[in-house]
Amino acid sequence: MMRKPALKKSKYTIFIILFSLGFWQVSFSAYMLAKAYFSQYLIQQAWQQTLIDNKQYKPWTWADTYPIAEMEIPRINKKSYILQGSSGRNLAFSATHISQSGMPEDNKSMIIAGHRDSHFSYLKHVIQGDEIIVKTTSHSYHYIISKIAIIDSTKQKLNIHNQKELILVTCYPFDAINSGGKLRYVIFAQYLKSSN
Repeated sequence: MMRKPALKKSKYTIFIILFSLGFWQVSFSAYMLAKAYFSQYLIQQAWQQTLIDNKQYKPWTWADTYPIAEMEIPRINKKSYILQGSSGRNLAFSATHISQSGMPEDNKSMIIAGHRDSHFSYLKHVIQGDEIIVKTTSHSYHYIISKIAIIDSTKQKLNIHNQKELILVTCYPFDAINSGGKLRYVIFAQYLKSSN
């Protein structure tokens, strides 16, 4: 007779533990989702302020980056804000500009990197011939996708050329279970024109 209350108590304890773990998982997921959406809003606001007075604005006070451009691919109706510096922390919030590469106004390759499962997930839908527009504080730069390649990052490095071009980079394959593999999905786009 004494076993039933002890068994009932242990079932109750297990239930409380499992419920608490489940609640923690759901809460953490909701927090991460809210943080992702709110960070995009803050990046957008910082970019809009930059467009007004051409100054650099951090999206939040402790950020070590700021938006430098907005990229749009009209055919698939997608936009991304480009943050300066391609650190892992910055990549968690948006697509990023590789600092050693050029800007659209330079006669140098501009390289933009992003995560395949978030900010650059839409790149799997682009095709050769698609237009890409990069908007800076002064101009809109128009590019056309000339080549899409899959490269092994352990055997081939991206070169920065002395010409106006845009290179987008993300991990590949898009639906891989494990992140950080050696393959990269690389989109090369030729410069067409700039406009105000």
